[in-house]
Amino acid sequence: MEYDLQLIGARLQAARKAKGYTQDYVSARADITEKFLSQIERGKAGLSVQTLIALCDILEITPNYVLLPDAARVLEEPIGPLLKGMSQRQLQDVVELYLQVMLIRYNLM
Repeated sequence: MEYDLQLIGARLQAARKAKGYTQDYVSARADITEKFLSQIERGKAGLSVQTLIALCDILEITPNYVLLPDAARVLEEPIGPLLKGMSQRQLQDVVELYLQVMLIRYNLM
């Protein structure tokens, strides 16, 4: 799987605008520069897992929504039945591990 930085940026930007937040507000809360957030939103820069999670928390969206081309298809994969029986905490751990592996695999960290 290859990540589309343009799609990631567009989804983050759309979520920010839907909340009515400015780049200044979001970047300050995420502890990144406004310029860096602008680069992320334009697909010109990748981001760390920590920054992704911070932005998702601020914007109240999931990393799956941001990273996956079709987030609705996640549970259609063979691992879906295993995930359905997990607690919320276990699912969060799986998502965190998955994101770290994928970001390392595709050199986005």
